[in-house]
Amino acid sequence: MWALTARVRREEWALVERLLTPSQLMLFRSMSRRDQHHGIDLVRTLQRQGHRDRALLRAALLHDVGKAGHLRLWHRVAVVLVEQFAPAMLHRLADDRPGSRGYPFFAHLNHPRLGAERAREAGCDWLTVDLIQRHHEPASAAGESERDRLSAALQAADRRV
Repeated sequence: MWALTARVRREEWALVERLLTPSQLMLFRSMSRRDQHHGIDLVRTLQRQGHRDRALLRAALLHDVGKAGHLRLWHRVAVVLVEQFAPAMLHRLADDRPGSRGYPFFAHLNHPRLGAERAREAGCDWLTVDLIQRHHEPASAAGESERDRLSAALQAADRRV
């Protein structure tokens, strides 16, 4: 029910508007209310942990933008059920032709890459784009670079929220 009635409050919009440029804000607005709330919750979680890097916080807000416009509520329910009971079937259902019945499943499986492309087109910096693209790839907090540590922080927060 929450996914159907979620609203972004004024103070949440203020947070989003402080972090995103106008073109990035358009991307955020294209996302479902559920994904918007998820991104805001991720930002707040990361901030509570002491993270202030703007690329990380932007990536947190926009990491699921690759799903925007493609996954309706019933697709999300179907994805959860298929992943739970027949995970290999999800790949068989996926069709990379936009507009096809299987495209929402393709978008779900490929939303990190699709979202990174949209973020790049909206003028996001390379690190934000990279964090979005890698948000489902294995990362280690003990990685070699700041990029690896930020990626691990985003993934850890995404698993918890």
